[in-house]
Amino acid sequence: MKKSAGIVVGAVVAVAAIGVCGAWYTGNQLPSVLDESIKQANADMAKTLPALGLAASIELLSLDRQFFSSNARYRITFNGSLDGEAPQQFELVINDRIEHGPFPLSRLKAFKLLPVMATSNYALETSPALEQWFAASHGKSPVEGQASLGYDRSVSGNLRLNPVQVALDEDSNLDFSGLNIDFDSSAEAKQIEASGLMDSLKVSTKLSDSPEALSIEFKGLTLNSQTEKGSSDFYLGRNEVKLQTAQLVIGANAPILAKDISQLDETSEADGKLAARSTYKIGMVSYQGQDIGGMDMVSSVKNIDAAALQSLLALYSDIIKSTGQLQQASLEAEDDLPQLSEAQKAQLMVDLEKLLAANPGIALEKLAFKTANGESSVSLALDFAKPESFELPAPELAKQLITQLDAKVAVSKAMMSDVIGLQATFAGETDKEAVAQQASMMTEMASGMALSTELAKLEGDNIVTSLHYADNKVDFNGKQMSVEEFVAMAFASGAGLGMGGAAMGAEDPAMQELQLEEDESVEEQVPVE
Repeated sequence: MKKSAGIVVGAVVAVAAIGVCGAWYTGNQLPSVLDESIKQANADMAKTLPALGLAASIELLSLDRQFFSSNARYRITFNGSLDGEAPQQFELVINDRIEHGPFPLSRLKAFKLLPVMATSNYALETSPALEQWFAASHGKSPVEGQASLGYDRSVSGNLRLNPVQVALDEDSNLDFSGLNIDFDSSAEAKQIEASGLMDSLKVSTKLSDSPEALSIEFKGLTLNSQTEKGSSDFYLGRNEVKLQTAQLVIGANAPILAKDISQLDETSEADGKLAARSTYKIGMVSYQGQDIGGMDMVSSVKNIDAAALQSLLALYSDIIKSTGQLQQASLEAEDDLPQLSEAQKAQLMVDLEKLLAANPGIALEKLAFKTANGESSVSLALDFAKPESFELPAPELAKQLITQLDAKVAVSKAMMSDVIGLQATFAGETDKEAVAQQASMMTEMASGMALSTELAKLEGDNIVTSLHYADNKVDFNGKQMSVEEFVAMAFASGAGLGMGGAAMGAEDPAMQELQLEEDESVEEQVPVE
């Protein structure tokens, strides 16, 4: 028993000794670690922020070192503007209580037992410019968090935007539940993972041109990100944002509600070429308690030469640095925008040619609208190549520049009926049978007009137009033709539609019936004197 007790006591003493030595080591290493981190952060911001018309820097104002902890203050200075107004400078000061490793007390309390070099407990410091926001968050710092630095220079922690209730002006109010973000980063931020949660955000105001109130409310926000730096220094991976509901209310009108909103961005790299894909979804939009429909949108790019893109971004940043802030330039007339130097023009052409030599592609893979009974969609894809010369005549330049084009439009007749029926319902029509008949009649009328032009064909319940172009040949709705023949056909069909619309309407009994109904409705509304 005595031997076991001795082992336990010895272990406790050893851990305590390690903690004391570690705290001493951290205290001595801290100044150099902070200096290195600040230099790296400033270098990263100098590389990325100019493209946004911003400049920022961090400086260490003070460092009070103690044995088990230290207190630091940082100043972050921003120059520029993101709202298109004249550039401004503003500062934020961060207070940081740094617990020395290897076993910071706050981590032990949270049962996080792995040793770390230090744990930072940071918070935004109040100032005259921020008094309103501190008051709105009930005296707490609006922004605070914790970050632990491992001995391998990895960082893990969280960022908290605390709840805020504030009157933005005499007509506008903000009610924010707060946002919490957890993050993990490897050394030099080569790999980053983050996740976040927000319960709600509501903004209430008045319309500028009327006394009616306007409110926008978001609920159930989640963020997820898993990225890592590729060989070209771009972050690759996936970033996803989800929102349970978004609600818009204007005056006494019924709310417009959107549910299950999401955006997923994915990027990848292979053989020095980048690819990216973005997926945006709205599960359902409703009005007056009536479901209207949802939306899907998928866009992508491929074969983007990473080196050329990096060079273009660097050139863009250099132009902004040499000519002033982007926002200041945007305030001037278009003719007064800074001109590129001959060297910048030459570099731009080199980068552009390198981009096109990689045969890039851009696509709207899908833009779809769905109702209860149908889905209509649009897609468009373009592939590019480097032309022999940019001095070629426009038609020849276009032929060499665009190697392939694919486009398709599919309009669901069932969806058209749904939309027409919903319009009648929202207008106050309560006779469901009459609404259904009117929707069917107008759908068939629109379908007949589209098909009569021969610019579309019927595939099942869908009115479809498809176009494929490659090698100076066009496949339009399954018919092979040259580019010149396609252009002539399109102009002829369009002219026929414009010239023949009135006659077709006059001969169509359904159109005549609809016109009579409209005339009778107008007569009923004319007051009798």
